[in-house]
Amino acid sequence: MRIFRISLACAAALPLFIAAPAHADDDEEALEPFRACGSITEGPARLACFDAALAGADAAQQARQERRRRRTVEDFGLSATQIEERYESELRRAERSGGSADDVAELAPPEPQEVTSTIAETFTDGTQRRVFLLDNGQIWREGNNSSLRGRIRIGSTATVSRGGIGGYRLRVEGRTGFISVTRVR
Repeated sequence: MRIFRISLACAAALPLFIAAPAHADDDEEALEPFRACGSITEGPARLACFDAALAGADAAQQARQERRRRRTVEDFGLSATQIEERYESELRRAERSGGSADDVAELAPPEPQEVTSTIAETFTDGTQRRVFLLDNGQIWREGNNSSLRGRIRIGSTATVSRGGIGGYRLRVEGRTGFISVTRVR
């Protein structure tokens, strides 16, 4: 029994050891500016070097966080398949332009719970369902379940959030009720 427990523990830890090299490359790259500072012997110059390396690391982290934030909004409402297709397309584009897979891979954040934007345009499609174009470029089509009736005005602030049992709901600021929606683009 004890041998089985040890084997199970080793099997559970195996993915951590397999994934370690990918993170080690990131760590090596992040530590490189600090390693250069380690060879400086003069106190003030060494401190200035470390300060500059830290400022560079902070700026790089802020840029990554901003890219993730933008991507989170862009991906809201897309299916997992659509997101995967988008990343594969961006990966091919990055490879063609001389970029790396890391440039695209870091942009895969968790999906947000809601997105707020201004309604830029509304129209009715061929199935007599309302379609909403938001300022952020997203297009949402009305579904079957809605408690919000009447005309939705261009310029109104809309918030799209996850529904209680799946799907998405569009709410308009200053109005009660919601419209179930599906993302078109």
